[in-house]
Amino acid sequence: MRKIISGLLIGLLFMGCTKQETTYTIQGEWEGGDGKVVYLKKDLGDKKYEILDSAIVANGSFKMQKPLGDVDERILEINGSTNIVILDSIPIHVKCITVKKTVKGKEIENVRAEISGSVEQDIFKTMLLAQRDEMLMMLGLSFMGRDENTSAAMQDSLIQMYTAMKEKTVRTIDSLVTNYPDCHATALIINNFVIKDRDLAEVEKMYEGLTPRIKNAYLGRKLKTSIDNIKKTSIGSVVPDFTLQAPDGKDVSLSDYRGKIVLLDFWASWCGPCLREVPNVKKVYDKFHDKGFEILSVSLDDKKDNWVNAIEKNDLNWGHVSSLKGWSCPVAKLYNVSGVPAMLLIDKEGKIVATKLRGDLLMEKVAEQFGE
Repeated sequence: MRKIISGLLIGLLFMGCTKQETTYTIQGEWEGGDGKVVYLKKDLGDKKYEILDSAIVANGSFKMQKPLGDVDERILEINGSTNIVILDSIPIHVKCITVKKTVKGKEIENVRAEISGSVEQDIFKTMLLAQRDEMLMMLGLSFMGRDENTSAAMQDSLIQMYTAMKEKTVRTIDSLVTNYPDCHATALIINNFVIKDRDLAEVEKMYEGLTPRIKNAYLGRKLKTSIDNIKKTSIGSVVPDFTLQAPDGKDVSLSDYRGKIVLLDFWASWCGPCLREVPNVKKVYDKFHDKGFEILSVSLDDKKDNWVNAIEKNDLNWGHVSSLKGWSCPVAKLYNVSGVPAMLLIDKEGKIVATKLRGDLLMEKVAEQFGE
């Protein structure tokens, strides 16, 4: 990772991220790919995509070139596999490598894309590699933790390894943000990877470190919007009201709960961490409900049956609403929810008193509101 970052720093001295945006160029090599189509797509959310460009592979190569527009993350789809690309006016090169393997007697062909050429792309690739390493470590920790043969000492060792890996990811992010203030990818990294885990003051400091060019560009403006939304839902802020439908079709507003201590809980039926948190949430609800504690759960499901079945199966006997629009839920956007579970504790005056609640912290913060 250190070599990658050092290479990027040297590259920046000679090339930088400041070239005037006019057109994008994607040049690719794909031996054996003749006749196949490569797509450039825009992610619209909820597993919906808009095709922006395409190219047919001929003589082992393909090329896309069009007016650039806003610099943003795009999806390059090759043989069904997706790759995130950040396009600016510097051409990027894609080398497609076909990997064949046999699974249960059937030959499967996968295509791996090696993408290079743009500083923007290299910066984002560095971030993705750091995140991948952290995720692999987390999956390994989860697997070993479920194994009855894993000793307590081994689990402690794995936790220490994961903590070290997470700290390494933080250092990678900080290095990229500090060294590349004039790159669109930096604004994207702050918005996609930093904003959900760091304090607002730290995020604002990173934003202020960006150059005016990036602040005024699309990804910079998008980051500023996210920061403004966080301010609306930061501790001490009065929560914005909303109205959504309950499972029975009736309208329910957050303001209906004014005068109560309320846990605003964003979740989904498909969210494993949400369901694992249920026993803890139930414990808090059972202890404080008779004293004036309420829960309003906002589901990010897009299918009503899945939503309602999860409520019934898990015996979630409190308020529930949903737009059934998945990640396009307007309330999730209003509250800048980028992952679930996400919980906010609201006092009787409608002010947010705690966020990022999990485990024992939820019980602790609710107890504080009742003077315990």
